[in-house]
This record gives sequence, C-alpha cells and structure tokens, in this order.
Amino acid sequence: MSVMACTPIQQLELEYERVMRISAEELDLEPAVYVHEGSETLSQLREQLALLPDIEELSPKCDIDSADVGESGMSTPEDERRLRGILKYHRAIFLGDGNAVPAPARGVTCDLDVGEANPVTQRPRSVAPHLSIQVYELLKKLLETRLIEHSESPWASPIVIVLKKNGVDIRMCVDYRIVNGFITLSNYPLPLIDDLLVGFEDVMWFMSLDMASGFWAIKMSERAKLISAFVCPFGHFQWTRMPFGLKNAPLIYQSAICLNPTDNQEYGGSCLNDEVKGLTDLMTVFQRNIPMPSHIGPVLGRSSYIDDIAHSAKTWDQLCEDLDTLLYRLRYWNISVSLPKSEFGKRSIPYLSHEISAEGVRAIPKVAKGVMDLPFPKSHKGVLSFLGSLNYYHNFIEDF
Repeated sequence: MSVMACTPIQQLELEYERVMRISAEELDLEPAVYVHEGSETLSQLREQLALLPDIEELSPKCDIDSADVGESGMSTPEDERRLRGILKYHRAIFLGDGNAVPAPARGVTCDLDVGEANPVTQRPRSVAPHLSIQVYELLKKLLETRLIEHSESPWASPIVIVLKKNGVDIRMCVDYRIVNGFITLSNYPLPLIDDLLVGFEDVMWFMSLDMASGFWAIKMSERAKLISAFVCPFGHFQWTRMPFGLKNAPLIYQSAICLNPTDNQEYGGSCLNDEVKGLTDLMTVFQRNIPMPSHIGPVLGRSSYIDDIAHSAKTWDQLCEDLDTLLYRLRYWNISVSLPKSEFGKRSIPYLSHEISAEGVRAIPKVAKGVMDLPFPKSHKGVLSFLGSLNYYHNFIEDF
C-alpha cells in the first residue's frame, strides 16, 4: 500500500510498524526526554509544554440528569427542575467529559506571528519500546478526532514524555520552548485574579461553568498550523485546533470568551464586512434557534478567567434567567461546556483555587495545604515559583 493512498490512521500504523522494526540508532533519533509527574522540572516547564490530556471517549454522551444542580436543604425540587429544564433546552452545547473534543467555536482563529524568523526543525526524540504503544494510541485518537493532521511543515518541535506517578502510564507533551521564543506576544490582557474575586456580597446563589477542552475549540490559521508542527518517531504532525503550550494560547482563548457579538470583529482572524456578518448572524440564529446577538447584550457583567466562568445572583429566578441568557450566548459562539465540571444553584463554589460564597472569599483548604507543604526551592526558577505560589494567596497571609 502506497503512503499516498493511505488514510491518516493507516499512515500512522505503517510508521509505527516500521519504527518498531528498526533500532533508535538506525532512525538517528535524539535521546528521549522523560519528566516525572509532580516534579519541579515539570512545574517549571508546564507553561511551554503542550500537555495532552487523556481522551477516553471521542464524543461522550451527556446526561443532563447527572448535572450538579441545587443545594441540599436550601433549594426546592421545583427550583431544581426549573434549572435542569434550562440545561436540557441548551443540551447541545454540553459535553459529558471535560477532555472531550468540542465543536469549533465561531468567530475566532488562532494565528501566530513569528516575524521574519526562519523555521526551526528539531529532530525527533526516541521513545522507549514499552511506551511506544501508548504514544501510538494517543496519536491515533488525535487523528481520529481531527485535532491533528500529518504535516509537511518546515517547523518541527519534539515531544516530551511525562511519566505518571504509577510508573506505567504516560502523558505526551510537545516541547514548544524554542518555537515560543519566536512568536510575537499578544497584547490582549488577562484579567487580574483579585478583580475577579470581588462583588459577590449580598447574593445567595452561585454557578460555575467550565468550558470543555476550551483551547481545542479554537481553529488554527494555516500559518499557525505550520508553526505548531511537532515530530516524533511515528511521523510529523500539526494541529488543526489550538493546543495548550503555545505562546498566546491563553490570551487568544480569553479574547474569544470575552468577545461581544455586537463588536463585529473576529480575534485572530479577518473581520467580516457588515453584509456578510449579517448573513452569518441570520444563518447561525436560524440553525441554532437562538435570539439575534443584538437582543441578548452583555450577560454577566464580569469577565471570566480563560475557561472558568463564575456568576452569582440574589434570587433563584435571577440565577435561572442569567443562566438561560448565558447559554444562548455560548450557543451563538458554539462554545461547549463540560457538564461534570460545572455546578449550578450552589451556596458556594470553587473558583480560581478559592471558595466564594455570600460570606466572602476563602482559600480552599486542600490547595492552601499544598502551598504550605511546598518544599524549599533549590534553584532560581524554584524560588520564583515558590514566591508566585505565596503571592497567589497573599490576602490570607499575615503581613505578606
């Protein structure tokens, strides 16, 4: 069978079979790089590694009846039925697994600018034979979901294997440290954490929504695909959706989540002219049975933080109304929500490693204990990481 006539999966299978018959020396591979889960090295590199989550199911079913709705002894069965009815009406945007592959979001594209930089091609790193099947299976899932495709890009970043604590299973990362050095930093701002943890006084009910595999909802521009390319013993691949680990990925997603449909613009891509924008609005509204953007206006009155949304209301009626409006907006932009990671109608919710309620904001005990148990840093980067962890909870540390 010729490679040209192969499907992407068949091409991967052929490469896997070829590699397993040939030694690493014959393949001229770079030495393998392994990082242990929970290690200081991984914590230092995390922001520049595209850490790939496990994909158990490609399209997990979503059972709205399993949604975490209401507060025992505080909300009534009628309250909970009403809110669950809103979730069922908008069920099309809910996914039953936080790592499921979401549909592409509307109106936003990941584009990357490397200026006049020449492409950098790094050689693939070897993978131990007993770990190769796990790398193969992950690549197969990514190809099946069309998150990646085979590449002929002049760019190539190597992979890093993260060994899980059980010593058997792995997670695969793409090492974008060199590539990120060439990418022009976006000037789109992330909101300040402290600004998002205020304004919850005099309310009774809370909800939190977690966007399902948020970054994967963002499509890649053609040049961004080329820059994202990575290489391993089983082939050369590039992303069709935005991976974590590339510079600007959090900023691009933040811009997408904060985008107002009345702004008539598309972050990272080309703006649509008024005539085309009107036609696409009408088609989207018709296909998804939702109001026109001009009819739904701003929703929450506060920013989200990347893929985490928190909201509060004084009454259950107001919470339901706000939820319905928010879900209409998410349907308009085709942004999926992870049902298992979301909570509705609670007296308190976890948000940005804090717990927020009508009584105020407090540190989550488990997270705070993790900060208190941090080992003494042994390097300059370790000191910076240690101080950053302390600064995150500075409001709860006396005389900090």
